[in-house]
Amino acid sequence: MESSSKLVVCISSTALFDCNESHTIWKRDGLEAYIKHQREHIGIPLKPGVGFPLVRSLLELNKVVDQPVVEIVLVSRNDTESGQRIRESINNYKLAIKKMAFTGGTDVTNYLPAWKCDLFLSTEEEQVRKVLSGITSAPFEGIAAGLIYNLTPELLPVQPAVVPSDNSIIVSSATSRRSNVASWAKDQVRIVFDGDDVLYSKEPESKLTEYFEQETGSVLLTKGPMQAFALKLQNVRRALGDSNRWRIRTFLIIANTETNAERVFCTLKEWGLDIDETFILDGSDRTPFLRVIDPSIFFDYLNEHIEPIHSDIPAAHVPHSPRTTSCASIDDVVLTISRHVSRSSTYSEDDSKMKHLKNS
Repeated sequence: MESSSKLVVCISSTALFDCNESHTIWKRDGLEAYIKHQREHIGIPLKPGVGFPLVRSLLELNKVVDQPVVEIVLVSRNDTESGQRIRESINNYKLAIKKMAFTGGTDVTNYLPAWKCDLFLSTEEEQVRKVLSGITSAPFEGIAAGLIYNLTPELLPVQPAVVPSDNSIIVSSATSRRSNVASWAKDQVRIVFDGDDVLYSKEPESKLTEYFEQETGSVLLTKGPMQAFALKLQNVRRALGDSNRWRIRTFLIIANTETNAERVFCTLKEWGLDIDETFILDGSDRTPFLRVIDPSIFFDYLNEHIEPIHSDIPAAHVPHSPRTTSCASIDDVVLTISRHVSRSSTYSEDDSKMKHLKNS
């Protein structure tokens, strides 16, 4: 598969792994204590984070094709030395992540276009907003982004994945997380898109547009921040071949009572985008449906839709609309001046790690 056709996912270390312990040490004791902790625990793998199941399942797709269809890039503001524990953890879980960036404090989003990134996952809100604010203009055009929510670490799977040799072999993809969900094909990539302001955007409508929508439902919706990613994911599934199409399954939730479903379907058809399962909820609660779907990740634009489920369902906020308060607050991810740092430099933390800025 040509490199331009691959699905490229860039993910921060805190989205891939649970870095809460080292983050706490940084906040409480400062930079030196953090560095010491990382050195002393190099041989102890970091626990899987919210993005781990998605990344693992995506990488498994490469095992059933001749040429890789997915590429995962680990991006971190750590310097190379501090990133050693991250690299050791990747090796421990046998994740085939061959491309990485340890930028020593430089904003990792600067390099996303160079990586030809399709999807950026991070726990730092400002990074995600920066990418999404430029989604229709250079340099971030076509790059989707999601703000990862914390998930209870004990509920995440940790065993290396094994791809079933036959798609009739069905086991629960979430048996290590929850016991009250249906059983799906092992390591199936299951992605749920909320419709409004995620897959498509509802622009302010004129009276004329409103009339035609009511009459025909044929006025197309504008592209949302995840539209290009959804199309790329569809291309990956086609590249897998008919016998492996089951390995990717997509879901669309149309929950807004004001959304014209026929208009959505016309829009998807015009884009050439196929969605496997669609739920028109007309204002009903998404939560019970999400629990049954048991997704690899759920993308939504509103915090209040994620908060009821983020404790046991991997979710990402897509803050494409005007700024709202997020439970994955920037204050929880980025730390500013530390008392352990000299006056000649400033350190802060994303990926629960250090950020070195040039002397002012």
